[in-house]
Amino acid sequence: MFSHSAGRSEASPRRLRRLVAVAAVVPMLALGACSNHSGGPSSQPKLGDELSFGTSAPPPTLNPATGDPAYGALYQWAYDPLVVMQPDGTFAGGLAEKFGYVGTENKVYELTLREGVKFGDGTVLDGQALKAFLDYERTQKAGTPATLLANVESVEVTGPLSVQLKLKQSDPGLTFAFAQAFGAGNVVSPAAISNPSSLDKGTAGAGPYMLDGSQTVAGDHYTFVQNPNYWNKDRQHWKKINVRVISNPSSMIQSLKAGQIQAALGDATTLQAAKSAGLNVIAPPQAMTGITFADKTGAISKPLGDVRVRQALNYAVDRKAIAKALYGDEALALSQYALPGQTGYDEKLNEVYPHDVDKAKKLLADAGYADGFNLQVQDVGLFGLDKATQAMAGQLKAVGVNLQISTATTVNDYFVNLTGGKYPAYTTGYGLANMGSLFSGYVNPQGPFNPLKYSDPELTDLYTKYFAASGQEAASLEKQINAKLVNDAWSVPVVGAPLSYYTVKGITGLDATSQNSGVPWLTDVRPES
Repeated sequence: MFSHSAGRSEASPRRLRRLVAVAAVVPMLALGACSNHSGGPSSQPKLGDELSFGTSAPPPTLNPATGDPAYGALYQWAYDPLVVMQPDGTFAGGLAEKFGYVGTENKVYELTLREGVKFGDGTVLDGQALKAFLDYERTQKAGTPATLLANVESVEVTGPLSVQLKLKQSDPGLTFAFAQAFGAGNVVSPAAISNPSSLDKGTAGAGPYMLDGSQTVAGDHYTFVQNPNYWNKDRQHWKKINVRVISNPSSMIQSLKAGQIQAALGDATTLQAAKSAGLNVIAPPQAMTGITFADKTGAISKPLGDVRVRQALNYAVDRKAIAKALYGDEALALSQYALPGQTGYDEKLNEVYPHDVDKAKKLLADAGYADGFNLQVQDVGLFGLDKATQAMAGQLKAVGVNLQISTATTVNDYFVNLTGGKYPAYTTGYGLANMGSLFSGYVNPQGPFNPLKYSDPELTDLYTKYFAASGQEAASLEKQINAKLVNDAWSVPVVGAPLSYYTVKGITGLDATSQNSGVPWLTDVRPES
């Protein structure tokens, strides 16, 4: 049977999550106009005519099949997803009118498209076009979507508007992957697939807008105009969209105050400043932020190979103090791998690692490190990850663990080092939704946040059962996986950092909660009526 809620734990998903809470791009300098702190511009665009949206970093490519969903602020304007993840965590139709698993064990998935959908280039979106896109997407060597579709063995056209995906092994995550948070459902036209280089600087989607290259300067600003072939005219809320790259978080606030932009992807470190500026702030918890242990066998840093050491570092961190200091809200403290309201969340796990310096010291002594040790960790100056590292460093020093911090110059350098396994530990942000999305990039031995390909037989067994389960059985397994990760001290989760959005007065439509991974459908942004 088809299901609009995927029939299982996907109905209470994570993000962004994004796959990562930082974007693998080179940060750009803030726009020169952002330095105007004293009032609005001479002619402010009329709401409904033009929306200017701020984002912190540009993507290296506009091709959604080889990019990362972290760049939703660029992709979403031109690409409607196959499935829409709603604020309450359930799923509704996007380009696909029907979707879901067939039979048992989550091994067969079917999609039926809406009638009358066309791409910006006028091509009709039908079963053949969808198959061409999915086959192209899942065979790419770069980008998040190929990882999400790794279990797809074949795509078969079963009707004029329908396809069936057969999976190599159970995988319950396809509905979530096809929604806006992960972006594997951002379908590209067949013409562009035959000439993929055209997607590096252009768009070819079935969304409400399309890129106008003549008004775009890559890395600085991107202009989108209405797609004349869009299937749902009621969702074209603006004549034009300008996406402006503003890398400095403070400059983003000033641009909003000055009227240069009307909405923006925020930064968790500027939440209080945005509220003080009178902006509308949408900031649900989204990304598990803390220290990820890439080296759990002690290959690079011998102490990390002992679970007692990893547990000691969890006891040494005062999560509530860091959450309060960095984000102004100690309720954002997090010591597990799910957020409140998500299926895998277990309140009891919050008590596993209370802040206890004496306990941390005893565990270190029992493991043979009574005098502590030095630990190399890499971070990057985006979304406050460097600030989080400094906060943790001060607390870990109290138990004798000295963080030797290397701050990557660019986000691209950070990801090169991360995926290359250069350091034993990294300060990371990882969007949470469910244990399936956590596996994709974080637990999976092939995932970017597990660069040394660590695996555990017990955890593998739990995931195998979870991927084939549904309903209450799947929910129970999510909690078991969460508990296993906590007890084994897979990392040091510290806060559920918000994925924040800011808007000026008169703008509505940004509706995000932790149940929808904190990732809204940006094309819902519109003037208040």
